[in-house]
Amino acid sequence: MDELRALYDAALAAPDVMGLAIGTRPDCVPPPVLDLLAEYRALGHEVWLELGLQSSFDATLARVNRGHGFAEYETATRAARARGIPVCCHLIVGLPGEDASHSHVSLDRVLDVGVDGLKLHPLHVVKHTRLAIEWRRGEYEPLDETAYTRIAADLIERTPWEVVYHRVTGTAAPDILLAPAWCAKKWDVLNGIADELARRGSRQGARAGRIWREHTHAA
Repeated sequence: MDELRALYDAALAAPDVMGLAIGTRPDCVPPPVLDLLAEYRALGHEVWLELGLQSSFDATLARVNRGHGFAEYETATRAARARGIPVCCHLIVGLPGEDASHSHVSLDRVLDVGVDGLKLHPLHVVKHTRLAIEWRRGEYEPLDETAYTRIAADLIERTPWEVVYHRVTGTAAPDILLAPAWCAKKWDVLNGIADELARRGSRQGARAGRIWREHTHAA
């Protein structure tokens, strides 16, 4: 705790810094850490807790070696928001074994727990990972840009207007990115999502509250 406080104090002492965005795992925010973040909120600082959930399906989380389940995310999120700390959840689209319906269900579960912000990422293959080995063997095929654009638009229009989208795409550094190449073209992806929503005559929140029932999956 002393080390965290020193780090956060140093960051807040820097010129033009108005707050903290703490990115971590759902199983790495015990009550004392949340209490510390709440202290900074009480002092008037902007504070966000970003939790990397990626999927609400425990089978998927085990497959990609996350080392935690959805229960840890739910516990951490409820504890943070009870202290007035806004939570931004990270979700990955295109994880091995998942399709669009999994992304819809994960969003529904995250919204049901309660969330203040979201970050969406397409799964991309980077060097020196197990996924890279599977990709080279032809055991994993990344989503194409059209599929990702469609799923991202689905999730955005199903998200209540008050939830802030901090990010709707992501990539890796060029020297480690293997696939898909399209995710390196950030503005093409962003414009593609905007175009898809415009084509539908839709926007964020247009379909909020509609529970995904086309497919049923066990977590």
